[in-house]
Amino acid sequence: MTMPKVSVVIPCYNQGQFIDDAVDSVLAQSFTDFEIIVINDGSTDGLTNRLLHNYTKDKTRVIVTANMGLAAARNNGIAVAAGKYILPLDADDRIESTYLEKAVAILDADTEVGIVYCNARLFGAVETEWILPEYSLEKMLLDNLIFCSAFFRKDDWQEAGGYDPGMVNGWEDYEFWLGLIERGRKVVRIQDILFYYRVASDSMVRSKEKWQKVAMFRRIYERHQQLFSENIGVWIDTLVDARDKYYTSRLYVDCGSGISEQSSVGRKIELGTRLIVFDLRKFSGITALRFDPVDTWAVVGIDRITMVYGSGEKTEVMAIESNALYKQHDLLLFDTCDSQCYFPDLNRSVLSGVVQIIVELRFIAFAELALEHIVEYQKAELEMAAAGMIPKKIRQAGRVLLKSLKGAEKGS
Repeated sequence: MTMPKVSVVIPCYNQGQFIDDAVDSVLAQSFTDFEIIVINDGSTDGLTNRLLHNYTKDKTRVIVTANMGLAAARNNGIAVAAGKYILPLDADDRIESTYLEKAVAILDADTEVGIVYCNARLFGAVETEWILPEYSLEKMLLDNLIFCSAFFRKDDWQEAGGYDPGMVNGWEDYEFWLGLIERGRKVVRIQDILFYYRVASDSMVRSKEKWQKVAMFRRIYERHQQLFSENIGVWIDTLVDARDKYYTSRLYVDCGSGISEQSSVGRKIELGTRLIVFDLRKFSGITALRFDPVDTWAVVGIDRITMVYGSGEKTEVMAIESNALYKQHDLLLFDTCDSQCYFPDLNRSVLSGVVQIIVELRFIAFAELALEHIVEYQKAELEMAAAGMIPKKIRQAGRVLLKSLKGAEKGS
């Protein structure tokens, strides 16, 4: 009996509703010399356990263990894997049909390559390309640049001691990649989108609290002290200009007591974000909503906002007002870092039973680039005024606004 070249290891804890999609994405691969190992990591929900009991998918076997956490679940699967190359895949994610073929070719061609990953896309509650920085050791020592579903060699996993079960608050993949890198393994990124990472509708903008990050990074440092000490200059530079900058879209939910950060749902966004899903099932008695597209100056096009009811019915929000400085065709131009959109037609009756708000939109520019866009729009308006195409009163107001915007741009 020949051994498969690749073992795809899929830990599953109470995610039975997604497991078929993950497994089927592997079975659809153009490269067929593989096995699939699903680890039922002590699931407690009936759906997952019923589905994985006597699971009959081709090339797939299920291992049942007590709940031991993600790192241990991956280790348990890899320990019995027969493949030369390992690909971890979370139960709610999926891969493109040529991922195995392209990664195996790279690993076969160069024995010094130890990690192969690719470009990726987010789907689910947020749909956009996952913009990943180009890999470098310096950047890798500051933050994890490689998602969990990257290929590596089983021999390297054994030498590194596997995933660290002590990484109880996540980043177990980050710690593992550093273990391979400090052994001199090369890292290769395939410039194709071959991995799809699901963003759950109830996930947080930031999944870890600060104390959890500190605890996990301390553990990473303790396990890789030599690697960090040899590259201490990276940290000295970072301390001089430390930043953790990202943008957030937020839906404020008024349940009769007004709006606040506590009664809101936030989503981390990027310039390429096109769809945002806000889950409202934890709120009751909703009386009003307010959508803040982004917490910086912005040029935004809102294509559609849809309300989804518990019954499955969907209704489009028709009336949208905002505090945008200008509306340019179908774009909203916000000169404030507190952009707001209101829905005058929504009330308690209309919002009763709403479980999701789906926003389809386009971010054209953020921050200083958005201000530049606004200034250019204002210049065009002034040129029209100079040609006598708009009334004198509007021309005067435009000059005042242009002056204030230039001041904001200069001070930003």
